[in-house]
Amino acid sequence: MPINRRSITMMVSTGTAMNQYSTEVKGDNYYGYSDGIHTIQVTYNEFVGRLRIQASLSLEPTSDDWFDLVIDPDSGLYPGSNPWNDDGYIQYNSDAPATRTDAYTFSGNFTWVRVYMDREHVGDGTTYDTSYGQITRAILSA
Repeated sequence: MPINRRSITMMVSTGTAMNQYSTEVKGDNYYGYSDGIHTIQVTYNEFVGRLRIQASLSLEPTSDDWFDLVIDPDSGLYPGSNPWNDDGYIQYNSDAPATRTDAYTFSGNFTWVRVYMDREHVGDGTTYDTSYGQITRAILSA
């Protein structure tokens, strides 16, 4: 039986958004795949803020069904360069904004996957400043 793997764009330029969820994308479990391997590629442009990868096991998730994943810091394109926080995010500060593309691989039989750009801790948490940069793209391959 052929396996039809796919890559899908989850998020395009975040522009002046302070906080933004990506599109919810079907994960391996939705299609009945059993390996549970997912990779998300994120392209940053002078980005300041946090990135969270979230998943759900529900077929029709509500806001309460999502949880943050803690990614192995050596799973990225630049192993060990930015450790993933035990609270489920990777953070870039104004003294070292991110301008690059990273990939994060994780396993789990997740039904849905999404990313969340979180800047509640940046500035006043609501007002965008051009120095905060942006995420220009996030792609899921599963």
